[in-house]
Amino acid sequence: MKSTELKGLMVDANFDAVEDARWHVATNHLSNIKVLEGIVGADQKNDRASFYVHTSNVCSTTQPVEGDARDKSTWTKIEAPCVKVEENWVKFFGDIPCELLKIDIEGSEMDFFRNEAVFLNRVQTILLEWHKWRVSLAELQTYLGEKGFTLKSILHEDAGLGTAIFYRK
Repeated sequence: MKSTELKGLMVDANFDAVEDARWHVATNHLSNIKVLEGIVGADQKNDRASFYVHTSNVCSTTQPVEGDARDKSTWTKIEAPCVKVEENWVKFFGDIPCELLKIDIEGSEMDFFRNEAVFLNRVQTILLEWHKWRVSLAELQTYLGEKGFTLKSILHEDAGLGTAIFYRK
């Protein structure tokens, strides 16, 4: 019988967000949700990378919008560990597929896809927020199409970003 127990990785380089996630996982007894501190999508050769924590706590990123990184009142630059998603998925869950990959990584979408191509092979559905200042929907469709995914639905789109669902053909 196939397990219906929720399994997943939650990764964030912002320590406060990680602590919040750990609290939610513990409070809700989600023993198969692993919370990791670090950056996803970074160059796989590096152990650590720069990360910019925003005062709002919802738009921290590896790639702040041009000019914003210099505003010391808005951003704090930190160094964070680079997390290899495929390596951690196998460590915690073995060789099972990832049914749903939710990506909200503030402009590092293509970095993640390129640096985690092996992990992408095990993914069935992607819920993706993309940031137009870094990548277009057309570029995502082309890249993900080459990896076997089709755009199912655009859930939201405005001048700066969008949210969409892709599924494996």
